[in-house]
Amino acid sequence: MRLAYFPGCKINFHLPAYGKAVEKLMRHLGITLVRLPFNCCGNPARGKDPAASVLAAMTNIALAQARGLDIFTPCKCCFGQLKHGMHWYATDPRIREQVDTALAGEGMVVNDSCLVEEADTGRLARRQVEIRHLLDFLYHDIGVEKLAAMVTTPLPPERVVLQQGCHALRPFSVTRFDNPFAPRIFRELVQCTGLEVLDWNKETECCGDPAAETHSSLAAKILSGKLAHAKKAGAGWICTACTHCQIQYERYGGADIRALPFALVLGGALGITPIKGMNTA
Repeated sequence: MRLAYFPGCKINFHLPAYGKAVEKLMRHLGITLVRLPFNCCGNPARGKDPAASVLAAMTNIALAQARGLDIFTPCKCCFGQLKHGMHWYATDPRIREQVDTALAGEGMVVNDSCLVEEADTGRLARRQVEIRHLLDFLYHDIGVEKLAAMVTTPLPPERVVLQQGCHALRPFSVTRFDNPFAPRIFRELVQCTGLEVLDWNKETECCGDPAAETHSSLAAKILSGKLAHAKKAGAGWICTACTHCQIQYERYGGADIRALPFALVLGGALGITPIKGMNTA
């Protein structure tokens, strides 16, 4: 199976170990990640120029469509923005006209449906391109039972809490990812590695990263509150599944509780990725 790989802007520069872990994991699962000349997902422009943010997202989608590939990303921020781009392109005629005009100037087009490679057969079928996040793909296409059977190095039954990441969960009407009030996909995937996932009341709350550049003190306060609650819940560490959440924990996190992305955790359980601290080459 082949997927267009959308690592996003942050991984290569801030979290190279995360990116390498994702690529190793997908190779281990028999998935070919195809690199295309993608641009930014468009999220930074969403609050300033919605049409520009949609154009950025739809440019990426047009690139994947032209090659008959779904888009795969390990970043929940990018996942959410690409889904938002598709939503606003489909529902706002004014934005759609602006985007189509801009794309036409580059010799590109977005089709309502196109020939896309089927996951099971490799044949081409006519449908829309799908945006897939790492968790969504592992849960629905690989399956928790199959992953659990592949575990060669069960992790110690340490107690962890999850940082869900906002952009994939909300709004559900756009992302269609998981129950935003009681998400289960991430939990079940982490549990298959041997770890004990604790309940805590900060699991679905923002990590504070969106405010880091303009209101750093607020961003730090949000994260310090989450760290304190995680420690109070009895967690040894925090598991993330979003590039921006991981960066935020590394930016303001302390020594008591560290955060690790799920790709490294699962890779460790499958015996393909040593579980080390982040930012290691």
